[in-house]
Amino acid sequence: MALSTLLLGRLLAAAVQFSGLPAIDVSDLPPIDVIDTGAFLKAVCPQKPARCVPMMAAFDTQHYRIVIRDSLNMDDPSHNSFLVHEMVHVLQYKRDGSTRFMSCEAVIESERQAFNAQNLYMESNGLLQREGSMLRYMKCPPPNRPVGDNSPPS
Repeated sequence: MALSTLLLGRLLAAAVQFSGLPAIDVSDLPPIDVIDTGAFLKAVCPQKPARCVPMMAAFDTQHYRIVIRDSLNMDDPSHNSFLVHEMVHVLQYKRDGSTRFMSCEAVIESERQAFNAQNLYMESNGLLQREGSMLRYMKCPPPNRPVGDNSPPS
């Protein structure tokens, strides 16, 4: 599946519009690797591939690339919304560098912003579905809590 520059430009514009992040040129986007599910799971979660079964796309900061499953239909806004989500992560990375993804709190906020942009994009295309419901269950461990301390945080 070849992704046209026109489609990438449209999706990048949506990522900028719905995230509020500074724009970049489409030529500054990382390569987008379209790979089969097995290769995707090995690339995204090499230690525990089953953990990443629900994922459709990922931004790989170490190799500066986006990987997406070959089962996605890029002509379908509900499918290409996953690329909008990953482009938000690229915009975050371009603005803040890798520090944006270094702490638990920063990762959750990064995901919140990307899912919000993805959902606004789908809504702008007349879709009612929503992604990111699992964010409400994501919690970070309390900072500086001794191992084995089961008392409630003060």
